[in-house]
Amino acid sequence: MDLEKDIEETSERIKNRQSKITSELSILENKINLYTNWAWGFVWSGIVVSIFSILYFICKNSEEGFALNLLGDFLGGSVASIWALAGLFFIYVAFLGQKQQLLNQQLELMYSQLEVKYTRLELAGQKEEMKEQNSTLKQQRFENTFFQLISLFNTIVTSLDIRDRKTKVVTTSGRECFNIFYLRLRHHLKNIKYGEASTNDKLDDASIADSLKAYDTLYDNEKADLSHYFRVIYRIFKFIDNSDIDDKSPYAAIARAQLSSYEQIIIFYNCLHVHGREKFKPLIEKYAVLKNLDDSLIINHKHLEEYDRTAYGQ
Repeated sequence: MDLEKDIEETSERIKNRQSKITSELSILENKINLYTNWAWGFVWSGIVVSIFSILYFICKNSEEGFALNLLGDFLGGSVASIWALAGLFFIYVAFLGQKQQLLNQQLELMYSQLEVKYTRLELAGQKEEMKEQNSTLKQQRFENTFFQLISLFNTIVTSLDIRDRKTKVVTTSGRECFNIFYLRLRHHLKNIKYGEASTNDKLDDASIADSLKAYDTLYDNEKADLSHYFRVIYRIFKFIDNSDIDDKSPYAAIARAQLSSYEQIIIFYNCLHVHGREKFKPLIEKYAVLKNLDDSLIINHKHLEEYDRTAYGQ
């Protein structure tokens, strides 16, 4: 079908564009850090100049009287100029931040367009089914689209990377990023439960409310990566669910097999969170997406009760 070919071409364009956008975002992040440091440098320079100027004028004019007009003229000419320059840097940083948002929105739009195409393909498939009597052809069409989604999902996972905050050098990439996401989730939870200064890291009695607050922080910090990831993994199971093939469980098992233990844990908390509770959680339970979950990674074993047992394949 022409629509299937269009989806393949669109997926390829997204892969190429995502790589370019990731590079552009990294460059923008470096610029933002640089100009922010410069801006604060000028702010502090202005403060230092103000303090020394006031002390100098007090000492110089102690016998003759404090000349406020001279001090005001000096500060207005020097410190105000320094702070005005700092303001320009802050304005430029805000501009760069908006540019980052536009790039992320551009990527979101591309994925939204791809979702529309998949929806059109599903609708087109439903219309064609009325004409098609050959069940083999219908199964083949489903599998073609299904494995395209699996391929797109793995491409997104492979493109994930975590960079050092200072050097911007890639320290972790691909599925290993979820190991880091999990550690950061526990770190955010520790801060919520005990405070940043505490060395106590006992979390096995953490409430689900605190755990979801920690996940909310994680999601906000890693939104650029996690939003695309969950968009596609949700679409895979939704595509299976919307299809009318006779046996859906083998395809759900194939999709589940793509997930590492740490991915399952992040999915576990995402689908208890507002981002996934309404739409994704029912699919998790219906297709046993958490089957073979490594429950040693669960923060508090009582959290397992938040899902129906079917989510674990029981």
